[in-house]
Amino acid sequence: MINKENNCIHHQIADGEDLLVLKNVYKNYGSVEALKGITLVAKKGECLVILGPSGAGKTTTLKVIAGLESVKSGEVYFQSRFINNLEPKERNVAMVFETYALYPHITVFDNLASSLYALNVDEKSIEERVRNIATMLGIHPFLDRRPGFLSGGQRQRVALGRALVKPVELYLMDEPIAHLDAKLRYQMIGEFKHLQETLKISLIYVTHDWREAMSLGNHIVVLNEGVVEQYGTKEEIFKRPINTFVAQIIGDPPMNLMKGKIVHRGKKSVFKSGDIEVELKENLEEKNVILGVRSSKIHLASSSGNNLIDAEVYSSGRHGMNTVVSLKIGNEIFKTEFRSYQKFEIGQKISIQLDLAGACLFNEDEGFICVLGE
Repeated sequence: MINKENNCIHHQIADGEDLLVLKNVYKNYGSVEALKGITLVAKKGECLVILGPSGAGKTTTLKVIAGLESVKSGEVYFQSRFINNLEPKERNVAMVFETYALYPHITVFDNLASSLYALNVDEKSIEERVRNIATMLGIHPFLDRRPGFLSGGQRQRVALGRALVKPVELYLMDEPIAHLDAKLRYQMIGEFKHLQETLKISLIYVTHDWREAMSLGNHIVVLNEGVVEQYGTKEEIFKRPINTFVAQIIGDPPMNLMKGKIVHRGKKSVFKSGDIEVELKENLEEKNVILGVRSSKIHLASSSGNNLIDAEVYSSGRHGMNTVVSLKIGNEIFKTEFRSYQKFEIGQKISIQLDLAGACLFNEDEGFICVLGE
């Protein structure tokens, strides 16, 4: 149903699993183009993650879906129904904003139940649903308090619960755990995953954090400056990034990139960057390229072996029990993480070895060529 052509997603609206479809949507704020012809698909019962940096258009996309913003052009379909002109209350979605947007003058219980009151749900059902959601989110002890007496993390969980308590077809989450502490973020990611998979709710989740995207997403849309860079499963996004932007938005440290060229040494192809030469198993045409290597594929080398590279320690530090090191290799700074504590000195000369299985090659214009070792 989806094919890539000129780095865009073209979609035929005929798949019964497709809950939401945006087709070639443009959105302007005055002279500023916030969305530049985006196309994306959210499937029923799945979590679609929209991943991108600040200013990418993630929140604007959610507001367009929710009906809080109109579009300049393009089409929005929900359950195969054209909804561009529908009011937010007619769209059967619930949204959690990055800011709390709670009613300060009523209790947590009434904040959670507000949408159910509007739907004239009976009191027993409201009581049961609110208390179930409150227990899941760890805010059950605060149901009689007002939001002003809660911490920031607690208020964020109330905002999240207010959306989850409403029975809708699609939940929209705009960085819902950004204000939570690290321990609670990990816990909430697990709760989201459990909730989504057990209840098969349909969810669009916005984040700038690649870990959240990889943990939660059935599919991921990478958004950059109002443009869809890539749509795919998390495996596709990680293993076959369509360009260097996508390659570097996933991973910590991100994928290391080195400009160079493919040259031939007899019958063998070699990646060459300055004085650095790395032999490739593939037979490739001679051209300028960019080599992308994940940090996990950089190893300390012994004095012998193939594809040894001289490097200089630029900086190093601890990450838990691991060691994070920045290495100067030619004119580039590579970042890697060794799975043990090792002491390095700035300026120290070391020898490393690149494991090229799974490394990526990109064109000069930063477009994807191939994965090495496949």
